[in-house]
Amino acid sequence: MRTETQPVSVLLAESGRAMGGTERVVWELATRLPRERFDVTVWLPGVPSLDELAASLGARELRVERVSEVASRWDWTGMFQTWRRLKQRRPALLHLHHVWPASDRYLPSLADAAGVPHLVLTEHIVGQPHSAGQKMLKRRELARADAVTAVCGAVAESLVRDYGVPRERVRVVPNGADPPDEAAEHAAARRWRASLGASAMRPLWVCAARLEEQKGHAVLVEALAEARRRGLDFVAALAGDGALRASLERRVAELGLADRVRFLGLVEEIGPLLAAADAVVMPSLWEGMPLTLLEALARARPVAASAVGGIPEVIEDRVSGRLVPPGDVAALTEALVWLHRRADLAAALGREGAARVRESYTWDRVVQAFEEVYDDVLGLASFAPEEAGRARAGRDRRGSDR
Repeated sequence: MRTETQPVSVLLAESGRAMGGTERVVWELATRLPRERFDVTVWLPGVPSLDELAASLGARELRVERVSEVASRWDWTGMFQTWRRLKQRRPALLHLHHVWPASDRYLPSLADAAGVPHLVLTEHIVGQPHSAGQKMLKRRELARADAVTAVCGAVAESLVRDYGVPRERVRVVPNGADPPDEAAEHAAARRWRASLGASAMRPLWVCAARLEEQKGHAVLVEALAEARRRGLDFVAALAGDGALRASLERRVAELGLADRVRFLGLVEEIGPLLAAADAVVMPSLWEGMPLTLLEALARARPVAASAVGGIPEVIEDRVSGRLVPPGDVAALTEALVWLHRRADLAAALGREGAARVRESYTWDRVVQAFEEVYDDVLGLASFAPEEAGRARAGRDRRGSDR
C-alpha cells in the first residue's frame, strides 16, 4: 500500500462569467478535497461577478488566482502570461471545468507546453463549438486528456456524437446536493410564503434560474397565462437575473400576470425559497445537470422540468417528478395543472425525488468520484478507499455557498 507523504498539487480552472453550476462544482471540490492528499489552487476569471466566490475560497485558506481566459489565437500576450503562470505553479494535475465546450480551448495546449503532466477535463453542458478550428482544438484537447468526465450521460453522449470520443473514455460524475437543514430553513420558508401571498389554495411555483434564453422563462410565462385562463390561482416567483428580465417583465404585464408573477432578482440563499415552494419549475431549453433540480428534490419539492440534458436521468415522469418536452407551452401547462389539482400525488413525487438524491446525488459522492479519477490518472489507485473515507469522516463538515 502506498503511503503519501506530500499532497499532490492540483489546479482547478474554469472561465465562467457569473456564479452558476460550474462555479459551484469548483467550490465544492476545492473545499472538500482532503488537504492531506491534495494541495489545491483555483483559477478564476477576474470578473467582478466572481469576486464573492474568490473571497469565499480565500476565507477557507485556499489559494485563488484570477486568470483571464485566452479567447483568441492572436492573444500572444495572454498566452505567454498563462504559460508562465503554469510554469511557475507546476501543478501535477490540471482539472479544467468547461462552462461551454469551446471555452478555455487554448489552456490544455499551454499546460502541455508548460510541462503539466496530467489533464482532467469535465464537461458541464451539451453544446457545440462555433467553428471548424474550435472543433479541431476540442478533439485535440479530448485526445490529450488523461481523463474526461461529464456531469450526465447526455453530455457524455454529445462528446461521442460531436467529437468521436469513445464512450468508454467518458466517466459520468454527476453534480450533487447536500441534505437541507430543514429546521434552519423552516422559518425563512414561511416568511417567503407569507410575503408572496401563497396559501394552501394559492400554490407557490418557483423558477430559480438566470433570466437567459437557455432557461426557457418565455415558455413558462406563456404556460402561466394559460393556467390562469383555466381558472387556476397561483403565485409564481422567478429568482434570478439576466439579459431577458426587461422583456419578460413586459410580457408578464401584457398578459395581465403582474399580480401572479414576481421577479425576485438574485436570491442569496435559495434553499428556503425552494423549501417554500409547492412546486419548482424548470422549463430549460438545454441543460447539463442543473443544481437547482437536485436542490429542489433534496427538499422533497415536486418538480416540473423539461426533458433535456441530464434531467431525465434524475426524474422519471410521474414517479419522481413531471417531465415535458422543451419549448412546449401546452405540455408545461398540463404539468402545472396536474401538480395544482393532484397535490397528494405531487407530494409523493417530491418524496421519491428526495430519496433518489440521498441515494445517488450528494456532494460527498461527487468528491469521492473525482478522487478516484485523480488516483487513476496519477497512478495512485492503490491508495485504500477506506483510508480516504476515514479521512473524510474525520474532517469537520464545511458549509456550502451558492
